Amino acid sequence: MSRKSVERGQITLHPGGIPHGPHPGTVEKSIGQVKTEELAVMIDPFRPLMLTEDALKIEDPDYYKSWMS
Repeated sequence: MSRKSVERGQITLHPGGIPHGPHPGTVEKSIGQVKTEELAVMIDPFRPLMLTEDALKIEDPDYYKSWMS
């Protein structure tokens, strides 16, 4: 319910200091819902995360477009 186009086992990284809100349409979708069967974990590391070469190979270059209506 919280995000479109995020699948099981997927992670997303967001640049520090760039806020974001709910994905377009999710607030409306949640009206009347009693529960959800999803789990999202957010980490806030003290030091920057270092991406591996393997992670860069599987990056979705169009992820940023998922925030557009």
